[in-house]
Amino acid sequence: MSDQLSSSIDVLDGALRDAATPGHTRRALLERVGVGAAGVTIGGLAAPASGALAAGGHDSIRQFGVFASTSEALTVTLLTELLRRVSLHPEVPAGVDVVFDGAYAAELDHWRFIHRFFRPQTKRFWIPDAVFGGSGNALDLTAVGNALVAGETLFVNTYLIGVTTFAAAGRSAFARYSAEIAGVEAEHRVLARTLINASPPNNVGFEPFRFNRVRQIQAALEALGFGFGTQGTSAGQFYTFPRPPMPPPIPITSNVPR
Repeated sequence: MSDQLSSSIDVLDGALRDAATPGHTRRALLERVGVGAAGVTIGGLAAPASGALAAGGHDSIRQFGVFASTSEALTVTLLTELLRRVSLHPEVPAGVDVVFDGAYAAELDHWRFIHRFFRPQTKRFWIPDAVFGGSGNALDLTAVGNALVAGETLFVNTYLIGVTTFAAAGRSAFARYSAEIAGVEAEHRVLARTLINASPPNNVGFEPFRFNRVRQIQAALEALGFGFGTQGTSAGQFYTFPRPPMPPPIPITSNVPR
């Protein structure tokens, strides 16, 4: 294994530790990265220092925008399926149900704003069954909590990349918009940590900034079994962005950036 790949896996491990993923789950994920080292290299975790992953510098606005639009399409798609499964499980506590409803409403706001400016690279995603705790209509809140914590950790990092990208381009308003979204994703991460009984759920003084390119974020998600228009490496199935998206089940405020 190359030093560069080993370093990238260490970074992914750190992100998962920050997300409080259980050790056995983390080991399985990292073993999958190790076994598929060539695929990970192609995916971007250890890509040559060129293009979007060149040392130093930052993503272009378009590189960031396309990935942000894609990641929001993925999140709305995933949460639509999560809410469908929750509706079939009356044992889900009302307090948890309303958190999921609020998260969906917020992510829909993000999507509605971002896709006005950037088209996603795909609206078809391979989502691992493990995200929900199983296939079909299965739902395990601990599995959901672990998946959401890991995902939100990466998405906070995504919008910190956005702050850097827009600030470097002198686009102060869009840099602030990225910070506003990062703040919401951080709220979601804390709420997800409560699902796994993390103590304390609000466990950082500064949000981790482990990845400096959005292609690395996508590669990390691919290493976790997600697929962007292609089948992922974990058992799962394809889900397509709903057209039109489901209306938000509850109202939330501050629906557009300021």
